[in-house]
Amino acid sequence: MIMTGTRTGRRSSDRKLLLLSLGLSVCSGFAYLGSSVMPFQIDALMTGLHQSASRASLFGFFEIMSFAVFMIVLSRVHLRLPVIVTAFLGAALAVMSSLLIASGATSFIWLWACAIVFGLAEALLGRSFVCAAAASDNPDRIYAIANGGGQLVLVAVIDAIPYATQVFGALGVFVGLAGIVICLAPCMLTLRHVPMAPPPSRRGGTVSFTPGAIALLCIWVGSSLGSSIIWSFAETVGRSLNLSANYIVLLSTLCILSSVGVSFLFGGLADRLRRDVFLTLTLLGVGVGGLLACSAGNAWVYTTGVVIYWNCSMLSYAWLLGSAATLDHTGRVGTFCGGMDRMGYALGAPIGGLIVDHASFTTLGVAGFIACVISMPIGLPILFREIRQHQHEDMVRSKIVQATPV
Repeated sequence: MIMTGTRTGRRSSDRKLLLLSLGLSVCSGFAYLGSSVMPFQIDALMTGLHQSASRASLFGFFEIMSFAVFMIVLSRVHLRLPVIVTAFLGAALAVMSSLLIASGATSFIWLWACAIVFGLAEALLGRSFVCAAAASDNPDRIYAIANGGGQLVLVAVIDAIPYATQVFGALGVFVGLAGIVICLAPCMLTLRHVPMAPPPSRRGGTVSFTPGAIALLCIWVGSSLGSSIIWSFAETVGRSLNLSANYIVLLSTLCILSSVGVSFLFGGLADRLRRDVFLTLTLLGVGVGGLLACSAGNAWVYTTGVVIYWNCSMLSYAWLLGSAATLDHTGRVGTFCGGMDRMGYALGAPIGGLIVDHASFTTLGVAGFIACVISMPIGLPILFREIRQHQHEDMVRSKIVQATPV
């Protein structure tokens, strides 16, 4: 009887984990829609609404910076709303802003306002994703699986865009975005399996700027900045090696699919992996992969660098989120660092542009590598020491709760 009950409880737990992973995958994909489809949005504004390149590019700037700023604000505000409410509120704002742009208004102030609303929508979705996974028993596993599922959502969105433009014209990109969000949003109903309120913070409900949290923030922003410096010009580097556009697109697609598989694999092995070794190796992999791709002299080295970069980026991001969840189960640290991560990513492209204009692609790779690893020698020991301390406190607290008579 005891064994049967244990098996039944385990099956129920596994079922809830799968359902939660489904909702979080959709939430994760929606949270990074702007970063993924921004080139399509800018092109649609230029061709469909005849906006200049500078005005259209500012749409992307407001969209990403709005996401980053609102994520930081949400990390500082104590919301009593369940994550499922903020997730659907974010989805509704994303649909509304996309359809308002698709209506054809050409005022650049109107378009930038819509970009800011879209950024707010992504921030609400991002907050729901980070906080829901942070409250789970195994954040590393949930983040890895949800990030992989989120990539599948983004691939589906990108694949649907050409069909939307064929039916609705140049502004069909925005109609397609709204349609995808409407179709997939019901999957987020599984977020009801998340507790209504996350466990209380150890330090009273605000972002705790402990040495470990500051170290995590520096490592995270450095990795994001280096990634943006490298990846913003990855296609340009490939073309300089006389690689065809079809090859570069195929390589990117295969890398996305491989990173999804790797995320699912390592998500399943999360309990057996040492965080200090795995996070260190994946962070190094991001810098090394980017350095190889940018300094490549032939297609083989370029391909190897891109594959390493893609897979290590996905895995390191999941373990960075998991580290934030270990420091703070409410998800506030993860939400704050996620907002700063987007700011770092937004700044990386113009920095990379300056390097390309005045130096070489190899210099670009070196700059990206340095940004990725410069804070690791000091930051990682501080971070891991504080994580071990929090894990010990959680273990002691759990034993006290189990030993307390009912």
